[in-house]
Amino acid sequence: MPRVTYIVRGSGRVQVVGMDGTRVLETRAEGGCLFIVPRFFVVSKIADDTGMEWFSIITTPNPIFSHLAGRTSVWKAISPSVLESSFNTTPEMEKLFRSKRLDSEIFFAPSN
Repeated sequence: MPRVTYIVRGSGRVQVVGMDGTRVLETRAEGGCLFIVPRFFVVSKIADDTGMEWFSIITTPNPIFSHLAGRTSVWKAISPSVLESSFNTTPEMEKLFRSKRLDSEIFFAPSN
């Protein structure tokens, strides 16, 4: 399954290495760039001094459905201090966040 990566803002270098360890791409990327990395290839994104924001989506024909809330949620395993730091929020806001995750929700892929 390929990995689709979009550079939201900033700039930096992108390196892609193939399955045999050979570098197949080394280039600069900036905000607005979109690129696709083949399955089993490794990608490295190295930000410039100003930083780089990006996200990647790994596509698959076999989606995995998971709980975002409730007793089997991964959020239960994350400590309050990690959530506070990750979301740059106060302990009070973290408690409010936890209190809103009591019900289970599952997202399903659209039917074809």
